[in-house]
Amino acid sequence: MRLFIALPLPAQVRAALAAAQERLRRGNPPVRWTDATRMHLTLQFLGETGAALTPTLIAGLAELDVPPIHLALSGLGAFPGLQRPRVIWAGVAGDIGALDRLRTAVFAVTTPLGFAPEARPFTPHLTLGRLRDDARPEAIRALAATLRAAAPLPALAWEAGRPILYQSTLKPEGPVYTALGPEADA
Repeated sequence: MRLFIALPLPAQVRAALAAAQERLRRGNPPVRWTDATRMHLTLQFLGETGAALTPTLIAGLAELDVPPIHLALSGLGAFPGLQRPRVIWAGVAGDIGALDRLRTAVFAVTTPLGFAPEARPFTPHLTLGRLRDDARPEAIRALAATLRAAAPLPALAWEAGRPILYQSTLKPEGPVYTALGPEADA
């Protein structure tokens, strides 16, 4: 099973992100856009995992003390940067300290099970799309210019919920995410 742990997003946040994608699509950039209905805030990617670990992961996540964490949309950008965009994202602002502490608590659940914590610094973001491998240099420059000139995201805030364990099933039309728990209706 291909698993990850993430925070689900409220419908109004996903709608605002879909609207931002629509504005960015106007120049027909060479981007594979993320389906807004599948967007989430990843805390840890676990990768291929034996099904036997799933109940332990769900139980560990259910036991976490999750304080209210207030987050907000915050700008558009790209990894590794606008000069060479590969991943187009919407930023996340707000109580990033509390979000990072929650992420550390998730690591405390997963590390004893053999999962290594992320080595990279945490940059909370919501992936809007990924540049296609066949993108030509002029299209990449045009995309970077579009991102620089893009209208700001709405000042939309929300309270993060409990981290959820998801299964990712890769399909030709895009990944399918299934919430496994601790709240299977997430």
